[in-house]
Amino acid sequence: MSKSAQSLNKVLIDMSKDRKVNMDNHIARVALAMDYSGSMSNLFSNGSVQDVVTRLLPIALKFDDNGELESWLFSNGFDRLDAVTINNYKNYVRKEMMGSHMNMGGTNYAPVLTDMVHYYKDVEPSDIPAFIIFITDGENWDTSETDDIVRELSEYNIFVQFIGIGDEDFNYLKKLDDLKGRKHDNTGFTAVKDMNRMSDEELYTEILRQYIDWLNNK
Repeated sequence: MSKSAQSLNKVLIDMSKDRKVNMDNHIARVALAMDYSGSMSNLFSNGSVQDVVTRLLPIALKFDDNGELESWLFSNGFDRLDAVTINNYKNYVRKEMMGSHMNMGGTNYAPVLTDMVHYYKDVEPSDIPAFIIFITDGENWDTSETDDIVRELSEYNIFVQFIGIGDEDFNYLKKLDDLKGRKHDNTGFTAVKDMNRMSDEELYTEILRQYIDWLNNK
């Protein structure tokens, strides 16, 4: 964890150069939406998802106003879980995610995004930006509904970084950059074969670069 935190600090210093926002002092509410569809089963059982959660927590510890990584699962539906913290992260996937009431089903993006918008707009409203890290291994079935919620969340201080893992083409997520009817370009996308084969510096750079661009262009 400490090595990852050091790598994150180095990335933030490098990425703050020639930009308006000093990321070393940045405050954000950081959230994770993790795909819990059937095709993710092996990644949950072999420890890969736990490794990812462990490497994402330093971002929340660095940015988040309460030091927590707020957490959602999604497949056809969604489940909002207890947040990831420094006290529970080591067994978080087994106890909280795999111990949830969710079934591994298909892949819909809109229900979980709708709940996250509701949470950050109505349940816990704040002037602090919300930074959502959205990890999926498959195309969604609800593209029209997802278009609608992405347009809505562009009205708020929310940015979603979509990360596509594995061998899927992710044609829908690639096209989101051209989605019309948004107040701001409020999403980023990056495709990664295997997050756990990336160095910490590579991982944090990919996760943060489009978010930082959004902050600088607001």
